Amino acid sequence: MIHVAFVDTDLAQLRTDRRGWPSSCNVYLVRDGARSVIVDTGLGVEPDLGELVGTAAGVLASWGQTVADVHAILLTHTHTDHAGGAVPLARITGATVHLPARGWAQAADPWWQVHHILPLEVRREVADEHAIDVAAHFRAETMPELFVEAGDVDWRLVEDGDVFQAGRYRLEAMHLPGHDVAHIAWVDRDVRLAFTGDMLVARGTALPWYPPNAGGVHGYLDSLDRLGALELRTVCPGHHAVGQGAITVAGLVRATTQAILDRDATLITALLSAPATFAALDDLVYNADVRDAIPWASSVTMAHLRHLEETGVLSRRPDGLYVAERGGASRYLRNLAMPLV
Repeated sequence: MIHVAFVDTDLAQLRTDRRGWPSSCNVYLVRDGARSVIVDTGLGVEPDLGELVGTAAGVLASWGQTVADVHAILLTHTHTDHAGGAVPLARITGATVHLPARGWAQAADPWWQVHHILPLEVRREVADEHAIDVAAHFRAETMPELFVEAGDVDWRLVEDGDVFQAGRYRLEAMHLPGHDVAHIAWVDRDVRLAFTGDMLVARGTALPWYPPNAGGVHGYLDSLDRLGALELRTVCPGHHAVGQGAITVAGLVRATTQAILDRDATLITALLSAPATFAALDDLVYNADVRDAIPWASSVTMAHLRHLEETGVLSRRPDGLYVAERGGASRYLRNLAMPLV
């Protein structure tokens, strides 16, 4: 079932009650005069797609519109729970699809998808656990048709700083890597509102997933700093409820930042006690149930280990064990103990 929440009279959130993977992201409808705009699309498979179209039709009818009045689809990134429905929705509505330019390869190339979601260095560590065929899984269960195959769809590639006017909202594309290498937020600096995709921890949800090749831990933290500097009043996230009020939004940014830093601290503390294998450290980040449900969860562990290696906090011995560099590790933990402001 899809629930509708009006963020404002000209902005509606459509949120599925499904949990776990695969399930659709939040979809947003923005009234643009006599027409409308969709932000993110959810999955491109049934029953998600049919439920979305039916629910969207009801919202549009309240604005005196039909699905044919949707003229643009804006994507925050091209992960299939956000972009899987782009092709069928574009065909149903006739809308132009605006997506991050850097995300085209991911949405068009199964090989790129596989090596982004589960990099080779991760699969080498947990080969038995990750026997899943990622490309086949996405195609069957989330996005049946690759963007490059949809020659009848009007695609517009978006660069950092590009602007799209949707009704009273002047939406600027802001490149925020971390969760995805091409991830953008659509930001209205005057209204102080942003469609943040999968950047933030939302109430009732886990920390967004982030692989080592999407900006890494450092890139994600930098993106959070830049998002926080906007002093937003409203964030429309990819999952769960809208965050409203400057204090609430600032709290979401801090909570996401702190959750990432806490994972660093967990790994460092363990390694100060004894050297450890990747598998043992992986268990500290996600339990086996999570990895069974989301086979690419181990990419997050690799993102942290790579980050900590690059900052001189740990190293890897020839026998494969990770070890703490005691001076660097202790300093890093002391810095982590300083409160976020």
